[in-house]
Amino acid sequence: MTIRKPELTKVRLEAAAGGAGGSWYVLLEGLAALVRQVYPAIEITVLEGGGVMNHSSVGTGRVPMGILNPPMTVAALAGADPYDRRYPDLRVAIANLTVNHLQLVVADDVPLGSLDELAERRYPLRIPVDRRGTVDRLVFDLAMRCVGVTESDLMRWGGELVPAADYHEQLALYRAGRVDALWQFMGIPSPSILEAHTSRTLKALPLPERLVRELLRCGWVAAELPVGAYGMIKYPLSTVAMGTSLGFHASVLDDVAFAIVHAICEHPGRVRRIHQAAARFHPSQAPRNPGGPLHAGAERYYQAKGLL
Repeated sequence: MTIRKPELTKVRLEAAAGGAGGSWYVLLEGLAALVRQVYPAIEITVLEGGGVMNHSSVGTGRVPMGILNPPMTVAALAGADPYDRRYPDLRVAIANLTVNHLQLVVADDVPLGSLDELAERRYPLRIPVDRRGTVDRLVFDLAMRCVGVTESDLMRWGGELVPAADYHEQLALYRAGRVDALWQFMGIPSPSILEAHTSRTLKALPLPERLVRELLRCGWVAAELPVGAYGMIKYPLSTVAMGTSLGFHASVLDDVAFAIVHAICEHPGRVRRIHQAAARFHPSQAPRNPGGPLHAGAERYYQAKGLL
C-alpha cells in the first residue's frame, strides 16, 4: 500500500539514546539519518541518555523523542519503582526495534567462573560502572545485592568500582588496564566489547540464577548469549534480554510522528543493517506489546497499513 507523505515544514527534534559508543546510540544515529533522507525537513539530533532516564526525559517533554523499553515504560506510566511519579504523556511509536542482552565479560585471566564466585573468592575485581539513570547501573546494583557484595567489600579486597561516563570510556579504561571487566545492557555485538576483546582477551560469565529470576519478575525475558558471539562464546550462557522501542512525548505533532514511523517502517532492510541487534526488525511487530499507548501519529500509520 502506498501512503501519501505529509507535507512538513522544518522540524528539529532532540532524541535520547544510550551512552556514546553503545548500540542504542549507533541505532538512533542510523535512524536519524534514514529519516532525514526520506523527510529532509526532519532533523534529529542524538543525545546521550539511558534506559531509565529516557522515560522521564521523554515523559516530561524535556527531550521529545528517545529509545525506550517496555518494562520501564510500564513503570514510568504507573509511577512505579524506579520512578517516583507518573509520566502519563509518554507515548510509544515503534516497538520491537532491537533486542538488548545483559552482558558480563571479564579478562580471560580473571579466575572467576560466575558472578557468584566474586563473594566466595573475595576477588578484587575492578569494574566500570555506568551513570545513574541507565539500565546498566540499575541492574548492576541489583546484581551486587543478589550476590551479597558491596562497594566497601570490593575496596577491602583490593577491587574498585570505576565510574565511566559512556562505553568509549569503559573501553579506554579496559585498554589502559585500569579495569578487568565490562558490564553492559547492550545489543549483540557491543562495539566496545568487540574492541576490548582484540586488545586483551575476554571471557563471558553467566548471570546468577536468582538475579535472572528477579529480572524476570520485572518484565525481562530469559535469554542466552549465543554461541560464536565475539568469537569467545563457546556454549550458551544464561542471561536476560529486553526489547527496545522508539518513543515520543505526546506533544510531538501527529504528522511528525507519522513521518518518522513511516520512514523507518517502509525501509526495514536499511534498519536491520544499522546494527545487528536490529536484524529481526519487522514492521508487522512494530505496534506489538509496546508497554504503553501508541502515539496518535504512529497509530495512524499502523491503521493505514492494516497492522492494528
